Amino acid sequence: MFETLTLAAIEWQFVLGSTWLEIIATVSAILGVILIARQNILGWPLGIVWAAISAWLCFTQWQLVSDGILYLIYIPIQIYCWVQWKMGDSESGAPLHPTWMPAKKQGILVACALGSIVLWAFGISAMARNVSWIPEPALLWRDSTTTVLNFFAQFLQARKRMENWVLWLVVNCLGIHIYWVKDAPIYSVQYGFFLILGIYGWVEWHRSRKQLQEGK
Repeated sequence: MFETLTLAAIEWQFVLGSTWLEIIATVSAILGVILIARQNILGWPLGIVWAAISAWLCFTQWQLVSDGILYLIYIPIQIYCWVQWKMGDSESGAPLHPTWMPAKKQGILVACALGSIVLWAFGISAMARNVSWIPEPALLWRDSTTTVLNFFAQFLQARKRMENWVLWLVVNCLGIHIYWVKDAPIYSVQYGFFLILGIYGWVEWHRSRKQLQEGK
């Protein structure tokens, strides 16, 4: 009996991660995304917990420099999103509702995102060569892509733009791969949940948008 329980614990430890920090971060992140998908403002403070722990792990254990910087900056971004949802529309003060951007702005968004990924990758490589405390980046282009698209997706989410879920789809697919390669199964599984929750979030926001249009 004891041996069976021990083996089960070992298997779950592989799935959930090797440290309690990873487990706490993952639970906070998943609950946070569920709440955001349901347009519940309490998802943002849980995101702050996830970001703080993730930044520490990226720098101290995984050498994922771009993601580490992302998570540090993610903390004030989460606070910004929290405030935006609390305040509502800056002009009318009305609650924000899910909307799509005009096609022209979507094209500009894609161009800006691609350009930012290139600039970020070259910039972080230069920093690694010249700043002693920054380690050599691993998986440079994949890591840079997830970092940049995270920024874009967060600010879109703060304004409840539907495009944020498209960017999260890309980020989550890459995240599954990156953290599996870096032997961090909990984060790989976490991004798998995010992929499912991102689809759920899109469906929920789309339903909310449709109901609003029908109510007009």
